[in-house]
Amino acid sequence: MDIGIHSVQGSYSVVSAAAQQKASAAQELQQKTEERKASAALRQAEQKRQRERNKNVDSYLKDILTITRIFNRKLDFTIDRSSNQVIVKVVDGETDKVIKEIPPEALQRLHRRMQETIGLLFDQEI
Repeated sequence: MDIGIHSVQGSYSVVSAAAQQKASAAQELQQKTEERKASAALRQAEQKRQRERNKNVDSYLKDILTITRIFNRKLDFTIDRSSNQVIVKVVDGETDKVIKEIPPEALQRLHRRMQETIGLLFDQEI
């Protein structure tokens, strides 16, 4: 068993290794508790920001859909998984015919070809 001797204003106190280990363990426990609290606070803040973003997106979508109904148009939102792009199609409400596609099909093809070309030139993505 190790014994530590500490000087405190001219007097000496004997501290056992077990007491030192307990103090160290208590300090580590306190630090981990503080880290957990900080992590939980960060998670709560991120969740709050996500809820606010969702509310904003919902509000914007409602406004867009209201406007499109006025002009007898529908909007179709899709995500192209290969390019990770959002594609919006403006559709006639009566005939269900696509009036406009954003980005246009030609640009989508060009984007795919560019990605294929980059894939041929480079082996890895960093």
